[in-house]
Amino acid sequence: MTQPPKSASPPQLVSPWVWGFFVFSLLFLFAVLLATVWRPTLFPIDLVNPDELRPLPDVLQLPRDDLNVWWPVVFAGVLAVALNFIPSNNVTRLIVRAIVILFGFRYVVWRGWVTLNDAHWLSFVASLGFYLLEVIYFFTYVLYVYQTAWLTTEWRSRQADYYQQAVLSGEYCPSVDIFIPTYNESPYILRRTIVACQAINYSNKTIYVLDDGRRPEIADLCQKLGVKYITRPTNEHRKAGNLNHALKHTSGELIAVFDADFIPFQNFLTRTVGFFQDEQISMVQTPQHFFNPDYHAQNLGIEFMMPGDMEYFFGFIQPGRDFGNAIICCGTSYVVRRRDLEAVGGYYTRCVVEDFQTGTRMQIAGYRLVYLNEILSMGESPRNFQDHLEQRLRWLQGNMQIYFCGDDLPIWSKLSWFQRICHLSLILYNINPFTRTCFLIGPFLSMMTGISLTVATLSEYLFYALPYTLLTIATFSWATEGRYFSVWGEVYEVSFAFPGMVQLIKILRNPFGKIGSIVTNKGTLSNRKRLNLRYTWPLVVFVIAVGVGIFIRYGGYWLHIWPPMEYERAGLELMLAWTLYNAFIALIAILSSIDQPTRRQSDRFPVCTVCRFQLGDQTYWGYTRDVSETGAALLLTAGRFIAAQGETVGTLTFLEKDFSVTAAVVRTRTEEEQCCVYLRFLEVSDEAEQGLVQLLYGGLTWWHKPKAPNGIDAFWPMLIRLFDFRSLFSLYSNN
Repeated sequence: MTQPPKSASPPQLVSPWVWGFFVFSLLFLFAVLLATVWRPTLFPIDLVNPDELRPLPDVLQLPRDDLNVWWPVVFAGVLAVALNFIPSNNVTRLIVRAIVILFGFRYVVWRGWVTLNDAHWLSFVASLGFYLLEVIYFFTYVLYVYQTAWLTTEWRSRQADYYQQAVLSGEYCPSVDIFIPTYNESPYILRRTIVACQAINYSNKTIYVLDDGRRPEIADLCQKLGVKYITRPTNEHRKAGNLNHALKHTSGELIAVFDADFIPFQNFLTRTVGFFQDEQISMVQTPQHFFNPDYHAQNLGIEFMMPGDMEYFFGFIQPGRDFGNAIICCGTSYVVRRRDLEAVGGYYTRCVVEDFQTGTRMQIAGYRLVYLNEILSMGESPRNFQDHLEQRLRWLQGNMQIYFCGDDLPIWSKLSWFQRICHLSLILYNINPFTRTCFLIGPFLSMMTGISLTVATLSEYLFYALPYTLLTIATFSWATEGRYFSVWGEVYEVSFAFPGMVQLIKILRNPFGKIGSIVTNKGTLSNRKRLNLRYTWPLVVFVIAVGVGIFIRYGGYWLHIWPPMEYERAGLELMLAWTLYNAFIALIAILSSIDQPTRRQSDRFPVCTVCRFQLGDQTYWGYTRDVSETGAALLLTAGRFIAAQGETVGTLTFLEKDFSVTAAVVRTRTEEEQCCVYLRFLEVSDEAEQGLVQLLYGGLTWWHKPKAPNGIDAFWPMLIRLFDFRSLFSLYSNN
């Protein structure tokens, strides 16, 4: 039976943006009228703030000489400068961060003792609540210092040097099954991973593609490349079920797992397998590193220097956790002993992710998981804001679900104290969307209501608050060796705050419900700019509200709508400064979330290698300026030019890697008296494909190395992008 045709929608007389502007105008007019007939704040300032500051107790008295008030700030500034000349190692980090904790403790004591606002019950509730959030933040920092007090990076690398000797000599060569689980990744992405796995320097290995998409083209690809293909009739338990199904059909002593978009280096197994000579070791996890730029930095045009948001975790948090057998299994780029994995029942299937939970179950059972902090593989990170957000929301659910599995994951009764503290730290990190949201809107609400969340003089802020803030910002970047920049980290947290809050509420209501996507899209292309207002509209509203609020709050004085106040209550000036800073961070988060077009199927890298281009009976010599899996830009030697006429298909030979591809001349251009030839690869043999993969992804070349800028160096490009609005106003052609 055919469906009746749907009636046509009535014509839309007014565009949605017009309605939005109309509603905003009404709200703005209402706020102005309300302010003109009422007061600059929701509550009378005299009612909700104390008339006089309470005297400081003897132990917290300020120096009598005003100049001496600056000594803590001067000390913090000198230490921040000195950190540029102090190497960051386990000993120096302990000393410097102990100083930060000392300054933080004096700040927390001062805040709780004398700065709470008790002029009104509502003021006291707001002030106390905000203070408790600051206490939680300080406590989180102490836990962070504890779990990263002693990094194992150098120690593990020395162990790898020792253990790999037996692997290289052939004395220790256990069978390794390489699992590549896949669901909807394109054959183009999967083929690259298979080719890289085949190039691993280890003879006793078998490669299995675990296709949960049951796709004939993937089966054909595996047959063509000569690797094993495993599928199953259902998708029960997602990736965990896929891996468990493969466990039943394989027999290797060790199992190496790579996501479909991760490319292992040739020495991956020689650096990791040797650890299993120690019968106490059950898993070796390596870092995740990504060959494409972080989407936030790319959208702002500062990908050349900003570190990715995961470099801090893999380069700093994980080596600290490794000291107490508390590392997190991260789902890819690891090797596990089959016997121990099967002893705990295989991969954990109850949660939306399997890696963290499976590793925790092995730790509960007493197995040792180690972390080798060496980048031995590279993968593809989400290329747009939506994919990134959906991935992190799924991780948030998985990280929270583990704490609702007490019946079969007894974390608090079976693990060591160090491991429990690491889990407590993770819980506090998981609720960060809530604390970040409060820190974002709290100062703004304080400014608009007139309730000061802190009551103190400017001298007290200089003496107690500013040194602690400066030291926290300076030491984060120094201790992590540039992997974490505090202001840039806040951009990530603010962009995630509101979606994360919604996700937390859903998780608390139903931890094991289906929330969001089950896989992360990879290789996503887009021909246009995306504003992503669906996810960032709360930040847009916040920035607009700050502008309107400041006009209402202070514009009335400037326009003489109400009589000027002789003074502001102590603490409200701080709330204004904090609100402006939050608006600055929120605006950067909005701009960095505007996705720019992504049109290239393959990433280009600045590879410079000598090549020969045979075009008909003519031979041209030169070197590449950049190379991708689908093309290259070739700079010919001086005096040689190619006219884009006649024969345009030739053979490009990479002399240093000794492989050739058939390439077509797309266009030519003269650059500084040299001819630049733009080539598109037409025919790439299996041997050439392996050569390209090794050339582009086979090692940690300079363009792939993690970025670790100085905090000041990283701040200025971000500030410039805030004022030029590049991500918003950049124009692109439709081609």
